[in-house]
Amino acid sequence: MKSKYFVLMAIFLCSGILLMANGEGEASGQTNSIEFWAYQPERNEIELMSAIENFEVLSGFDVNVTFIPKSDYNTKLNASIAAEMMPDVAYLDQPLVPRYAKDGILLNLEEFANGENGIDRTLYYPGAMATNEVDGELYGLPLNQTCVALIYNKDLVPQAPDTWKDWLNIARDVYVPGEIAAFETPNGDGWGAWLFPAFVASAGGSLVNEDETVVTIGEQPAIDALNLWLELAKYSDQEVKDSGNAFNLGMIATKVSGPWELQNMNINFPDLNYGIALIPRLEDGGIHASNIGGENMVVFNSTQKGAAAWALIKYLTYSSDTSLLMAKSSGNFPALLEAGQTPQFQQDENMRVFMEQMETAQPRPRIASWLKINDEVVAKALAQALLGEMSAEEALTLADQKANMILQRDR
Repeated sequence: MKSKYFVLMAIFLCSGILLMANGEGEASGQTNSIEFWAYQPERNEIELMSAIENFEVLSGFDVNVTFIPKSDYNTKLNASIAAEMMPDVAYLDQPLVPRYAKDGILLNLEEFANGENGIDRTLYYPGAMATNEVDGELYGLPLNQTCVALIYNKDLVPQAPDTWKDWLNIARDVYVPGEIAAFETPNGDGWGAWLFPAFVASAGGSLVNEDETVVTIGEQPAIDALNLWLELAKYSDQEVKDSGNAFNLGMIATKVSGPWELQNMNINFPDLNYGIALIPRLEDGGIHASNIGGENMVVFNSTQKGAAAWALIKYLTYSSDTSLLMAKSSGNFPALLEAGQTPQFQQDENMRVFMEQMETAQPRPRIASWLKINDEVVAKALAQALLGEMSAEEALTLADQKANMILQRDR
């Protein structure tokens, strides 16, 4: 611990981060403390507090940490915003960053990121960094991340599919009516709508245009992605998918989900012969894309200690050691590329695939109203198609119109 401490001290000294010497804190008449709200750690709380204590020694600031259960976090945070009693620094779920940034609640961090104590943004996973950028401006730093990949039953699928064509061929081969389903097809709900952009990206598209001012869910890549789901659903009987633990009991050949599935499979279904692979791509112009989840660290615009708050979020995210620690405290993956190359992720075959999949994980559109569009428009369109009420093209064309009306109204 001592050697690591002195290395961090050297970094702080070289970058001018000893804030008391810079006049921020008691010397400028402000309270010498940073209010920091975080999720109650699932593990490693002692290590996390040790890292924060190191920061306190190095910076001259006290950090008052308030741990809040994740299930209550957003409610308490919104209440603090309504009462104008926000902390200086807080965890924030990725899709909330654009909403809070456009409401003027978050501190724009460009000045700090590009200053003497700045960062090299290319050291983070691109998708994770992108979740902090709104209209080209930085409003946070990536704390942890996760993604989805293809999980397949090796007894049913000896070789993972590389393309959509491969996947459909496998679906036809493994399908046994009433007994074996080809794919755990997502439903038309918030979960399915969250997964859907990964398939659109795997077809070379996106749900929004390049500057994220227009929703493009009615364009061909999205239609192709939904048609893939509909085709796979032909070989995936609903009664099989609805059976308890259907994939884990060998009744489903493929599914798309995240690393949170693995512990349950390993412990409770030790005979399940499964593998992890990149999400298949469309043959022409597609990529093995995924979508990203996780949390960021943000600074609220009400803070009187911007430089100190920046120093804290940089300290907790910008070295391999702390990036790994923050990931472990949440059970997710690190957001720093160097941390993702460490043995604990690269020596495990399944983790290595997930870390490779993270490299093409796409951020959700940085649109303030995207959660509303996701839950009320995209999810409904998927349900209409999957239930046979509309074709993929009809459902997504209508969704495109509704989503763009929401964007126009919110401008």
